[in-house]
Amino acid sequence: MSEKRPASLLLFDIAESIGKIEDYTRDISFEQLMQDERTKDAILRNIQIIGEASKHVPDPLVAKHPDIDWSGIAGLRDIITHRYFRVDWKLLWTSIHEELPVLKSQIRKLIKEDTSPSGKS
Repeated sequence: MSEKRPASLLLFDIAESIGKIEDYTRDISFEQLMQDERTKDAILRNIQIIGEASKHVPDPLVAKHPDIDWSGIAGLRDIITHRYFRVDWKLLWTSIHEELPVLKSQIRKLIKEDTSPSGKS
């Protein structure tokens, strides 16, 4: 039986994995990424972590923050996990640079709310 992680740790897992992906892709081009299997593997693993953590965020917290595409995050994890041989790297590259920064900001806001004296999410 698996132990249930608190929402605060799930949010931290998401933020940490986003940070890792940003680090991995900060100083490389798309073409360089396509030649670097280790970095591609690391990116995929962290997307899996983001998606898996998002699946376990408690429903009340998900409902409280409908601006976050929780199902889309989890769905991306499912695609990568179950159809890993057909990853659209161009689309993923775009998502890393356009969507992950938005998600990072949203998750950091939730973490800040969760750790503030006035509110436990």
